[in-house]
Amino acid sequence: MSQENNENNKKTITIRGVDEKIYRKLTEIARSSGKTIGEVTNQAFKTFLDISDAAKRTASGVVESGKTFIEGFKEGMGNLIIISDIDELSVNKEEIMQTSKPIAFKGIKKLSLVGISDDDIEKYIQEISDVDELIIPSSVNKLKLLQKCRRVKRVVVQNNPV
Repeated sequence: MSQENNENNKKTITIRGVDEKIYRKLTEIARSSGKTIGEVTNQAFKTFLDISDAAKRTASGVVESGKTFIEGFKEGMGNLIIISDIDELSVNKEEIMQTSKPIAFKGIKKLSLVGISDDDIEKYIQEISDVDELIIPSSVNKLKLLQKCRRVKRVVVQNNPV
């Protein structure tokens, strides 16, 4: 086989281990296109190298994007308080406001939110998930609160604070 660096510079190269079926297909392509096996082989090598370089650049970009995403996610998590895995918890407006950070309540069997308002929900409650029973004051807009809920089995509206 020959490899052209330019029109006057050709080198004979022997390649061991070439699959016979692939070589036959390469020969057919060369004949049907009016090119030599060396020209077709050079084009195949060049195409392979171009694809390989493009794949490396793409993979590198994906890795960089992933790192940036994870850094941003970690940074965002630093501003979130997670309260989780408690059988029964009662939290009032003052306690929620003192955190001055968004709160996620997760995996709580019975959660009572006492004396909270719609504004408190908007400012301080990021998420309520995997709660068996959620007790809320009647003054709260249930639909606003439920937008932040996932897998809450029962919501109880209570007229008097717990």
